[in-house]
Amino acid sequence: MRCFMLVNLSNIFTRGETEKQLTTEFDFSAENVSYDATFEQPVKADLFLKKGNGETFIELTVQATAKCSCARCLKLFEKDFSFSQEFIVTPATLTDPESEIPVNSNNILDVKQLVLQELSLGIPSIMLCKEDCQGLCPKCGRPKEENCGCQLEERVDPRLLILKQLLDNDE
Repeated sequence: MRCFMLVNLSNIFTRGETEKQLTTEFDFSAENVSYDATFEQPVKADLFLKKGNGETFIELTVQATAKCSCARCLKLFEKDFSFSQEFIVTPATLTDPESEIPVNSNNILDVKQLVLQELSLGIPSIMLCKEDCQGLCPKCGRPKEENCGCQLEERVDPRLLILKQLLDNDE
């Protein structure tokens, strides 16, 4: 496995080649990719490059395992992510400062920056350990799934009490 961070799109293809497959792994353990996720294991990136008429087609596939904190119960858990993204690099891309592809004017693609960018866009902002996570008990702070035994009283905002009474009367 060859580890690379910069790819020169001008001369990556040898004579007669129109396609190239590259695979690498990146260590993002020290990077701040997401507020609720850390990457303690290497992030795998597969890059498929295809040369066209004046453009380069790029397909990036990222596979990662993140250590996350549940937004409801705060439990730590691991979650696997896998996603693909396609890009087309044209001469206009090289001069566009708003381009989403980290390619400089020398046609050098920063693969690590591209993977980091796609990771931060691909990870949800709210992560749950499971879909039906009940969260924490507002009284004692323990996970609700542990059945803490707290009796929660239904509190109604006094401004909405009249609406509650109307709803109760309908039942």
